[in-house]
Amino acid sequence: MAEAPLGRGSELRVLTDAVGALAGGQGQVIVLSGETGIGKTTLLRQAGDLGRAAGVHVLWANGSVLEREFAFGVARQLLPELDGALLKTRAEAPFEAIQALFARVGEIAVAGPVLLVVDDLQWADAASLRFLNYVATRIGTLAVTVLAGRRLDDTNGEPLVAELTARAHQVWVAPLAVADVAELAGRVFDDEVDDEFARACHAASGGNPFLVAEALAVLREQGVRPTGDGVPYVATVTSRAVVDRTASRLRTVDGALELAQALTVTGDHGRLELAVEVAGLGTEQAASALDALFRGRVVRYERDAVVFVHSIVASAVAATLNPLRARAWHAKAAELCHRHFRTVERTAAHLLQAGPPHAGWQVDALAEAAEAAHRVGAFESAATLLRHALSAASLPDDLRLRLRAGLGAALIFDDAVASREMLTDVLPLTSGRLYAQVASDLLLATLNTEGFIAGTKLVGSVIDEVAEHDLAAALPLIARSMGTGWLSDSPVRALLDRVEAVADSHPHGPAIVAAARAQLAGEIMSDAAAAAARATRALELFWGSGEPEAADMSIPLGAVQGLLVAERFDEALAWAARAEELAARRGWPKVLRGAAWARYACALLTGHTDAALSAARDFEASGIALGSGKPLPYSNGYVAGALLAAGRPDEAEAALGALALGELRASDQFVAAATRAALRLAQHRWAEALADALMCGRLLPKTVANPLIAPWRPIAALAAHGLGDPAQAQRLADAELHLARRWGTPHTLGLALSTAGIVHGDKALVREAVDVTRDTPARAASMWALLALDEPDALTEALRIAEQNGWGAVVPAVREALRAHGRRPGTRPVTALTRGERAVADLAARGLTNAAICDRLHLAPRTVEQHLTRTYRKLGITGRTGLVPALQADGWTP
Repeated sequence: MAEAPLGRGSELRVLTDAVGALAGGQGQVIVLSGETGIGKTTLLRQAGDLGRAAGVHVLWANGSVLEREFAFGVARQLLPELDGALLKTRAEAPFEAIQALFARVGEIAVAGPVLLVVDDLQWADAASLRFLNYVATRIGTLAVTVLAGRRLDDTNGEPLVAELTARAHQVWVAPLAVADVAELAGRVFDDEVDDEFARACHAASGGNPFLVAEALAVLREQGVRPTGDGVPYVATVTSRAVVDRTASRLRTVDGALELAQALTVTGDHGRLELAVEVAGLGTEQAASALDALFRGRVVRYERDAVVFVHSIVASAVAATLNPLRARAWHAKAAELCHRHFRTVERTAAHLLQAGPPHAGWQVDALAEAAEAAHRVGAFESAATLLRHALSAASLPDDLRLRLRAGLGAALIFDDAVASREMLTDVLPLTSGRLYAQVASDLLLATLNTEGFIAGTKLVGSVIDEVAEHDLAAALPLIARSMGTGWLSDSPVRALLDRVEAVADSHPHGPAIVAAARAQLAGEIMSDAAAAAARATRALELFWGSGEPEAADMSIPLGAVQGLLVAERFDEALAWAARAEELAARRGWPKVLRGAAWARYACALLTGHTDAALSAARDFEASGIALGSGKPLPYSNGYVAGALLAAGRPDEAEAALGALALGELRASDQFVAAATRAALRLAQHRWAEALADALMCGRLLPKTVANPLIAPWRPIAALAAHGLGDPAQAQRLADAELHLARRWGTPHTLGLALSTAGIVHGDKALVREAVDVTRDTPARAASMWALLALDEPDALTEALRIAEQNGWGAVVPAVREALRAHGRRPGTRPVTALTRGERAVADLAARGLTNAAICDRLHLAPRTVEQHLTRTYRKLGITGRTGLVPALQADGWTP
């Protein structure tokens, strides 16, 4: 192990403790911050040595100015064996590469703790910084520590660096003290050091360890002694003077300064022969120049590469290079890389420093590097490369159009608003295959910023032209619109018969058509059984074609929607879980959002309010529009709906936020409108409930009839009934019942029958609702039917369903109704537990830890804690020790 650096006792204690904790399985994030030359790299190396001595896997990477636009450049240094695997990811899934990298770190961590060390964090590429932040948020799941060093004088305002630093234990590496400088001087001169001389050296160097060491070495070479008489000479070895002296020495050897300057151009990871060619040196001249650089302590060997001894030296040498010559040399390096078939990204890295491109091969190289970066989700790098390509003074119109289209696509996951604006401008200028591609990218940008209603409108405006050029090219566009937009109110509906004829030309073509027909049937309520059959067929075809890519995942989500509206809840959940598992493994947040919506709908309609609220929260969290940072317009409506069902109207009101007041005009606010109407109905604010329900109906396309999507007619009918307007109430209820009988599913029909029975005063309709929903998954509709029947036995059954499933909104009304019938609404405490609470309580009573329960039930730690807290309160116990006797009283056995 290297000798401990001088004057770094406190920093080393932090690093030693961190390595010890990591060896014990506890990871963390640490960032060493300080000025250039302060000793961060030395401390990082010391931590690496400590880690290796403790049996920790140490993975190392360096940020680099030249390589800031390398896609996952730092991450690929940490995990070089994954370089090829990243090429298999897709731009549709920008987080897939991050997930692959994280999975590899997890595999290494299984064999032992992992220390990820990154020097010069301020120069890391954006994609790698997102990966490091991803790891940082999951430190608790793996024995991994992220240790980084960053310059305070060169952060470039990078928000991803700030994000990682905010998560970290920050260690500020301070200048050396005067006593430390005195000790270092004593080692250099092997003599007593005068206090005045030490203070002078400290003042001249600012306590910077590198500058102190360089100044002392120069003073010693000059024959100066560390006494009071040597103090006047200290002022001659400031950092500037040291650099000037080094440059003067290099000028005495032919080609030495030029080679050093060329090395600043080619970078630490560039080959020596490339620097020699850039500097234009012959073989013998280069050899003598390199010897001079070694003798002058300018460069050293590191892992078979020639690198500068310190970044201060590199910066000082770069400062001697004329900016125009630097550009010319970068252009020369790019041409040499291109000619000798070095990687296209290194060619592009030099082109970025060489000024606007002027040759066709330069533009092509930048575009090729951008495509490679985009393909692995390094969209910031792709955008930078394409902007530089577009800076060329002269470009053919068709090439400029393709580059702008590529830039718009690269911005989708970085700045989706700017992406949508750019692609909107480009689309009318394109035709043929490029039109289809730009339309597809624009749809994705629109979905990420404006929501699915705007996406539906866009599909309607472009699908005919896409199909006119190439009917098969319409299939991916139809696929992307599924599960995220209305098909019944889109030209897609009229196009289905035509594209079915060419479905076999697309790998998932038959599944796309089947899923689209299933979703369409659910919207227009044509045939529930047929919708379910088509959805199932689509899912079987889709998953039978091998593991899909992110771009394909709207197909199963559209099919799951078909199953949901057909009320095949268990099947929908099973297929959604399959998509969710794959999305979690591959890093596809948009798919996780769709799966969360499916879980929410199933849970709410089958009466599981806790599960519905958890899913709504997941939907809200994953529904932040990529690139815009704002929730999608309908996410708060789902959260509010689950809170209302759970009997928490005040929280539901708060969840609606600004949507709780005023008229809602945006068509994608129909969920909030329906939820607000239900909330006003529960509050007996009849006029407002009626207005909101009718407003919801106006926001939906006239082609969307299914009340499972938004039950506005039953709410409006009951509100009109409350207002004493039987004619309007019966008209609305009858219209709903007509549609529900045609569809014939338990929840839809049961709710319509209950509503019609109430507003017509017809108990026979309500009894039919009870019969239709009994022993079906439609527990919510069953409970409402039993409550509407208003008979003691029925109310007792409604209370049992409500308490078991957490329908706090209903429990008070049922209890009041039972008391009106002379019944005392008692219940055993255990039956008051929701299904979610009971499942968690059962496992806790069997001795499982909270973490084990999370794994078994796929719940978040907070959800498990909340379930247990409510269980303890309902059972009247104080903790786990009371669970077993309380459950045994209800017949539970271990």
